[in-house]
Amino acid sequence: MPSGTPCPCLLCSTEADLLKAVRLAETRIVDGLFSGSPHLRNFPSTSSLLRYLRSAPPDAEVDEILGELCAFLKVQSDLIESLLLLVFLPMLHTTIRKVTNVQTALAAEDVTQQTLSFFLQYLSSDDLAGRTSHFAFAISRAVKRKTFEWAYRQSVIENVEATQGSDAPALVVSEESLERHAALRHFLHKTLARHLLTENELDLLIEFKLEGNGGTDFEASGRGNSNMLRQRLKRLLAKLRRIARTRNGPT
Repeated sequence: MPSGTPCPCLLCSTEADLLKAVRLAETRIVDGLFSGSPHLRNFPSTSSLLRYLRSAPPDAEVDEILGELCAFLKVQSDLIESLLLLVFLPMLHTTIRKVTNVQTALAAEDVTQQTLSFFLQYLSSDDLAGRTSHFAFAISRAVKRKTFEWAYRQSVIENVEATQGSDAPALVVSEESLERHAALRHFLHKTLARHLLTENELDLLIEFKLEGNGGTDFEASGRGNSNMLRQRLKRLLAKLRRIARTRNGPT
């Protein structure tokens, strides 16, 4: 989980407060919680843990460490939430930046608040509580999905409100956009539930959209420069069209 670029945004400005709160409870965290955990006890301080988790690739060892941290959510939820928020701050920052770049009408503060809310909601979810592996992937995926879906809904709603005093055709278009989004979301969830679409394929579609509405921005980011990736996206979109056309597709 490599670190993102520092900036004066609302999310990054909370980092100092979080670090202060964690440092005040340093002894309780390190000598208390960490001392009884196979992997966490190897870290002499919370700062050393944060440095490691922010710089290390998401391998098996990182997964074990995150699993031990998540297990402590039931014991010291506030402190562990603060630690996990600091760990995932670069991911949250990147998600917010991508969403605000695509949905430019949304205020960065609103996107930040929603992203934080989705992050904390997932930390207390049954899905995370029952998970035994792939903690970084699951947390990142859940936050990105929820944030992007919320941002898209908000952008459509704001378009509807903006056209309230204008001509009727524009209002109809905006309302139809909202209906199309609801239908698409229903279609994708049904396709996933019937195992016609895999989790990885859905994640690829979400990332493709987040990187810039399915086109030039995605390629400019570097993720779309791979011919193999472009071919995979083409096959995936063709697969979805076939599912939508068949009588056996999700309804």
